Amino acid sequence: MDEIKGLLNKIPAALALDNAPVKLPEVQAPSLEGLTAELSPRPITQDDLLERLAELVRGQARRRDRTGEETVALGDEVLLDTIGYAQGRILPFSVRENGWALVNPDPLLPGFYEALVGRQVGLSVDIALTLPPDHPVEALRGVPARFLVDVKQARELTLPDPGSPEFIASLGRGGTLPEVMRHLGEELAKERLDEAEREAREQVLDVLVERARVEVPTALVDEEIRRRWVEAERPLLQRKAFEPDELQQALDAWLQDPLTRADAARRLGIALVLAAIARRDRIQPQREALDSIAELLTGPAKIPREELKRVLRSDAAVQERLANVMMQLAALDHVMSKVKLTAPGSGA
Repeated sequence: MDEIKGLLNKIPAALALDNAPVKLPEVQAPSLEGLTAELSPRPITQDDLLERLAELVRGQARRRDRTGEETVALGDEVLLDTIGYAQGRILPFSVRENGWALVNPDPLLPGFYEALVGRQVGLSVDIALTLPPDHPVEALRGVPARFLVDVKQARELTLPDPGSPEFIASLGRGGTLPEVMRHLGEELAKERLDEAEREAREQVLDVLVERARVEVPTALVDEEIRRRWVEAERPLLQRKAFEPDELQQALDAWLQDPLTRADAARRLGIALVLAAIARRDRIQPQREALDSIAELLTGPAKIPREELKRVLRSDAAVQERLANVMMQLAALDHVMSKVKLTAPGSGA
């Protein structure tokens, strides 16, 4: 049940609007007239194609679990628990549990993965580094940081030859490497178009929030961030026996981060506007919306459909959250049906 609730929480429309302990502001549904958005897919580069090919090569790699007597090597996959510290406090968003990662240099964490090389599987590692000058939190740029890392598992990868007939045949994307690359280009083009459509929706939603002049209460932003922190970080910190004051410090780091606050306020504003549009225009979710959410919950997550049905029958809170998600997705579809999409430089 917790897994299903967690997945519903991660759907962008499933924000803190159901059973919110904070009074929600009154929002007037904005006009949907004259909505336009530019559809501008990012270009595909040779590096993009090579990176996608490298992902497929890693996907076909032979994997061997390293024993507890072995050490991590460059190019391994590792299963990690991590907690980061800077300026005497837990770094926001640094608490991660059971995350698989590739042991290769990462410019966002210079020296982090390099420090794992030669470390014994099953042990803990204390990694010191300096956060990069382009760190997303401006106050932490160039700041020394420490990461406590549990190396729980490691896998040695033996990569196939990307030019071998066996590897090419296994991909099902043509009989030669040039044919494979052409197919990868087509796949990336479709993904970039999907990405551009999502960005267009975001443009439209920002316009609607501006039209509605939504003012999201500070207390509601705090509650939304608290819920996200409870979902993401608190369980691991509690299992590692962190004291209550340390838990509060970790939460405060999220609450005080400007980018986190801006993102939460924006998402809440969008949810409030979509709810207002749904009320005004009497939007009713279609069966296809429920099927899409069911596919999201039971597909990649591998939650049995019978388990989903059981939870929906027995848990009123999950039912309400699902109804809220469906209504907002239906309102979003309604909004986008009114939007004129334009190409870059069309002047339309």
